[in-house]
Amino acid sequence: MPWLALPFGDERKTYLSRLFKVRGIPTLVAVGPSGKTVTTGARNLIMSHGAKAFPFTEERMKEIEAETAEMAKGWPEKIMHKLHEHELLLSKRSAYNCDVCDEAGQIWSFYCEECDFDMHPKCALEEKKESNMDTEEDQKDQGKEEQKANEGWICDGEVCFKG
Repeated sequence: MPWLALPFGDERKTYLSRLFKVRGIPTLVAVGPSGKTVTTGARNLIMSHGAKAFPFTEERMKEIEAETAEMAKGWPEKIMHKLHEHELLLSKRSAYNCDVCDEAGQIWSFYCEECDFDMHPKCALEEKKESNMDTEEDQKDQGKEEQKANEGWICDGEVCFKG
């Protein structure tokens, strides 16, 4: 580990647990160069943001929040998806498993609280993109079919005859 760790049987554990108000293990406390506590929630920050959370300062957390908001710009707040019966809300989720592709995800999910159903934005928005592409391709194909069907016909108002 790139930080100091306290062995389980260390006698300083009781004192440090009281000082940092440790309620469970594992706990990671970030202490700055001056010896002041930066955060007692460093473990959660690492779980949510990985190494990007370093140096665990308020300024860094604000930067991460701005990056997170930018990531979701242009995404719909709510969607209906053919693979789920309820509306899915764009939600911040620290960690989840996508119920569509069965892969781990974090930060953003399209989520149904009623069913505890999570979907990666990639999975949710990919379907939308594909359905839009299908619609455009279908329209092109339909136009070509109509053009073929109309070849050799002359229409005058409501009356058409073979030319």
